[in-house]
Amino acid sequence: MTGVPAVPPLRVLVISEMSPPHAIGGGETRYALLTRELVRLGHTVSWLSMRQKQSPDSETLQGVHHLHAGPRIPHPPLRPLWAKLRFMASICGHLLRHRYDVVDCQSYAPLPAAWLACKLRRMPMVATIHDTSAAGAAKDQWLSGFDRRLAGLVERRLYRIGYDQVLTGSEAVKTDFVQRFGLRAERVAAVPNGIDVQRIAATPAHARPADLLFAGRLIPHKHPADVLKLLVHLNAQRQRRGQPALRAKFVGGGPLADELQRLAVEYGVAEYCLFCGEVERHDEVIAHIRSARVLVLPSTREGFGLVLVEAMAAGTTVAAYDIPAVRDTLGPDLAGCLAPPGDIAALARVVASLLDDPAHRAQRLATGRERAAEHFGVQAFAGRVAGVYAQTVARYRSR
Repeated sequence: MTGVPAVPPLRVLVISEMSPPHAIGGGETRYALLTRELVRLGHTVSWLSMRQKQSPDSETLQGVHHLHAGPRIPHPPLRPLWAKLRFMASICGHLLRHRYDVVDCQSYAPLPAAWLACKLRRMPMVATIHDTSAAGAAKDQWLSGFDRRLAGLVERRLYRIGYDQVLTGSEAVKTDFVQRFGLRAERVAAVPNGIDVQRIAATPAHARPADLLFAGRLIPHKHPADVLKLLVHLNAQRQRRGQPALRAKFVGGGPLADELQRLAVEYGVAEYCLFCGEVERHDEVIAHIRSARVLVLPSTREGFGLVLVEAMAAGTTVAAYDIPAVRDTLGPDLAGCLAPPGDIAALARVVASLLDDPAHRAQRLATGRERAAEHFGVQAFAGRVAGVYAQTVARYRSR
């Protein structure tokens, strides 16, 4: 693995509330790839998460020992506050009974419990925090006014706990940690997330194609309704030119699902929309991505933008809002596929250029595939994360 130093075998525990195959969010997909590759590199990896659906308390998947504790969650990722608190107690109990070389805990609720238990047991801890609430963008969060203020206060306290290392997916988020939250730069590592490029490229496309695709949780800061507005804008233009209407597909569930379908009727585009809901397998998500002409990510809060990289590897062009982490992920050569947040007309111009200009589309596809393969391969990703673990352990032991 060129440019990635060898790391001695480590006993690693990763902690997250959810885990595949029971939940397939971006964070869970990242950990699934990471843990599999860490095992392949010779590390011993366990993964502690909630009891989900019909999950057994212990199972081994692709060499990773999965442990499920706390209350059983019948409909992940939905989990009430009491369930989070009971899982935090389970984290403390597990870490007080077991020893690892390093613990990697994913935000948010598990972090304080893991930090406290690691302090008591004198084990180094890495806090994996994917993103931060954008300054001035609290209205994007799915919270009441009071809860937004409370969440902002909790977030500031949560990020400033004395973790041995903070790990995130982009330089943009690292900069935010340092400049806005006051973390020391040497305690924050930015490692871009990885994907299985070969597996994505080999996944067959879904049988029902679409012109536009939204893939992700239907939550406020991802603005799925902006895809409906985009569809209205583009189809009005195409109708004036005598062109056939475009079709959009939405893959994912969430609190905005019912409202989104209501808005599709209100905007007069319901007949051009397919709402797929939550899918059970990550390969199915990839199949939907491969069947689309343009993946649209109108999000105003992202720590990385994993679905964009998956689309590039799948041979699907992308269009998104111009926010720092997304710009980092796509790189300067794909900056032309970004539009100012909330600017539907600008986003429509980006998408129209991808749909109506074959040469431009082909160039974007080639650039995307090349960038995905060169910068986001899972082997290099896992090697870099293992390097962060090793440095954290060495620094901890030298105290």
